Amino acid sequence: MKKPWIYLAGPLFTRGEIAFNQQLTDGLRAEGYRVYLPQQECSGVTEANRLYEICILGLEEASVVLVILDGADADSGSCFEVGYAYARGIPVVGLRTDFRGSGEHMGVNLMLTHSCTHLLLTSHNPLQSGKDFTQLKPEEDFLPKLLVALEAVAGAQNART
Repeated sequence: MKKPWIYLAGPLFTRGEIAFNQQLTDGLRAEGYRVYLPQQECSGVTEANRLYEICILGLEEASVVLVILDGADADSGSCFEVGYAYARGIPVVGLRTDFRGSGEHMGVNLMLTHSCTHLLLTSHNPLQSGKDFTQLKPEEDFLPKLLVALEAVAGAQNART
């Protein structure tokens, strides 16, 4: 089976976010996935129009979008990328490693949760499970369950490259 081109959407404005994105990318690449990481693809680019174009090109070639949903609210650029992917029929896998949450959606806007083909959420408390939902424990290595979710999505979606 071909491995999909994964577009990694997530915040990239702090050292911690940049390091997390790189570590996740390295883990996925070690498993044979091709990953489009905007912070790498846009390195050294400062012109807003060019940054936008580079990210859109990455989305156009993606067969799966993996969005990081950590923090008090999802990154606005990542939200755009989810909407773009959803409108184009590109599956979206949502990952929230942040166990802080509020309300029934664990701190993630329902428009985002409903746009995800599969959602992985971290929580100390049991959550209502579904076929397109995976609960993660805060101390758990999420990569094995993420790989299972990606394989399930990739099986339904042809790689575009």
